[in-house]
Amino acid sequence: HTVRRQSIKRGEPRQMPSLPHTAESTVREEHFSSRRKQLEEYLTNILKMPMYRNYHGTMEFVGVSQLSFIHDLGPKGIEGFIMKRSGGHRIPGLNCCGQGRMCYRWSKRWLVVKDSFLMYMKPDSGAISFVLLVDKEFNIKIGQKETETKYGLQIDNLSRSLILKCNSYRHAQWWRQGIDEFIRKHGKDFLTEHRFGSYAAVQENTLAKCLVSWVVEYQDELLCFQATSAVVFIHLYFLRLSPEIFMKRPVVEGNRWRLDCILKRKA
Repeated sequence: HTVRRQSIKRGEPRQMPSLPHTAESTVREEHFSSRRKQLEEYLTNILKMPMYRNYHGTMEFVGVSQLSFIHDLGPKGIEGFIMKRSGGHRIPGLNCCGQGRMCYRWSKRWLVVKDSFLMYMKPDSGAISFVLLVDKEFNIKIGQKETETKYGLQIDNLSRSLILKCNSYRHAQWWRQGIDEFIRKHGKDFLTEHRFGSYAAVQENTLAKCLVSWVVEYQDELLCFQATSAVVFIHLYFLRLSPEIFMKRPVVEGNRWRLDCILKRKA
């Protein structure tokens, strides 16, 4: 912090804002609105100072991360530190060989809630460790009886049962309610099965639809592709999607339906 203070530009604000000293219990009801205004101004002034805005403790308190405001990842849900239990995968080969508590490990992770998925990251590097997709089997359970963990929270989907450990029952209830309300509001299309057994709802006037029409129109010139494959691969190329995307959900057959593996089999 000493080095950071010395490196602050002269034009930037330096004075630390102060919080009101009056105890909450002594504040009259008619002063609640001004009290909230004081807190708002305090936090705003804190976030104007780069030294404090970029500090990990500030980011944790406000509940934001490197991925919070990336528009392409969808609306922002709740975020925060959780303790995550190992195992729970329904994909063969990813589970621990044993089933007892001795095989479980607990790791501290930063959990991010989005409209169609949940993911957790390593707090030190920000590397994404796992993505849990919202699907028709998405469900949240709470309590020691359901999770075999005190203040436990269990999040299920077709490919995994993720067990989290919270500080208290109230904390676990806060996570459960926050995740459930956000997914029901922004990700409800992923909770049911759609036409042709798809996990996603039909989207009108999309770029992919236009590209499929283009491929159909010019398929005679696509000599190096089979007609059925071209429709899928061409529009994925134009959309610049990751070659590691899975073309079928849930992921229960290893990497068989990952796009790069499909391309390799076709080649």
